[in-house]
Amino acid sequence: MSKLTKLSILELGTKVQDKSTGSEGMLTHFQMTDDTKHYLFQPKGLNPKSGQPLTATWITANRVIHGKRVNVEIPVEMLGTIATDKASGFKGTIIAITLHINGCIHALIQPKGTVKNTGELIEPCDFDVRRLSGRKIPRLTLKQKKASQKRKPSPAGHSPCTPRM
Repeated sequence: MSKLTKLSILELGTKVQDKSTGSEGMLTHFQMTDDTKHYLFQPKGLNPKSGQPLTATWITANRVIHGKRVNVEIPVEMLGTIATDKASGFKGTIIAITLHINGCIHALIQPKGTVKNTGELIEPCDFDVRRLSGRKIPRLTLKQKKASQKRKPSPAGHSPCTPRM
């Protein structure tokens, strides 16, 4: 069973400013890949043409103004280990761990191999860790899992981390 590691990160869900663009917005996700840490920054406002929220972008902590640090517990030991999605059977190496604004934790899994017809790498998939099995995946009893899902519901997936420097 995986243990949780305490990390000091910027608090999700509070108003911040992106130093590079000057935009105000909110950090909605924290993602860790090995020792690299990024935040999904959602600028405040709507696109006047579509009425949709402005496009969120992945940024690093050094771009955040007015961010407050908090301690969180994340199973970072999962990084680099093999995991399988119990629902679909999708299996591969955990290449990133994401903390969502509501507190749930997801893992980005990269399978081995390529697509037969194209030779392209198989795209990684994002899963709530409560759906996964693996040596370093936190194990929960059914009662613990239901309580966790109620306290920290899993949102829809998010865009992949493609930071802009």
